Amino acid sequence: MKNIKYYIKDIEDRSGFAMIYCISDLHGCYDEFMTLLKEINFDPQYDTLYILGDAVDRGNNPIECVDFVMKTHNVYFFIGNHEQMMFDFYDGLDYWDNWANNGSETTKRKLKGLKKSEREKIFLYLRRCPYYMTVEVNGKQFFLSHAGLDVSVALLEDQPQNALIWSREDFYENKGPENYICIFGHTPTPYINNSADCSVWFDKVHKDKICIDCGCAYGGALAALRLDDGEIFYVKSNVGKKSGLYSFNPVPDSVNFLRTEN
Repeated sequence: MKNIKYYIKDIEDRSGFAMIYCISDLHGCYDEFMTLLKEINFDPQYDTLYILGDAVDRGNNPIECVDFVMKTHNVYFFIGNHEQMMFDFYDGLDYWDNWANNGSETTKRKLKGLKKSEREKIFLYLRRCPYYMTVEVNGKQFFLSHAGLDVSVALLEDQPQNALIWSREDFYENKGPENYICIFGHTPTPYINNSADCSVWFDKVHKDKICIDCGCAYGGALAALRLDDGEIFYVKSNVGKKSGLYSFNPVPDSVNFLRTEN
């Protein structure tokens, strides 16, 4: 996978405000997604957005999320385990009803309501999306994937597909690849934090990982991480109770390593 480099000074921007963001695990939370894009003032003419998988399933509007991604300039989508389970189901490879046991109902219902040509367009788009990407922002190297990677595999290009979409503790409890900061989702941060705290998780031991799945589909939040400076933005989930933007700021220690040195 080709490495993509960004330097703020090289971008034709809005008076220096072109930015690069990551969001993960939309899970059909379309309203929160749109609110978060307003919160970060996302402008597809200048900004870049990476969505690290799992747009489908669980929430009420999975196809609306995918449709927005497909039609919006400078938005790049990665395959997550839920997209892979969807592929396997429609390819006749879901031998253990894995997708049915993981919140597929809304996605199946929405897909069934589409014309065949519309469904085919969605699948054609998604099947062309990558499982990982490396990007360089202001001299810092980032590895982006849905769930992380297999830390025992030395070369990034040799990473097994399953590790990129299914990794858990074996990834985030160990040191990641040298000289990379891994941005991932898949595991809701309360599980990593071992508490009700649904804020973005930063690996304070190895200082090389950030998990941005804040459990929006479960009543947590949807988060956006700005790679340029480490700023984090939250929108509270609509699930379970009335939504509202979080008022707290990210813990400084969590994002200081991303800030550009003066």
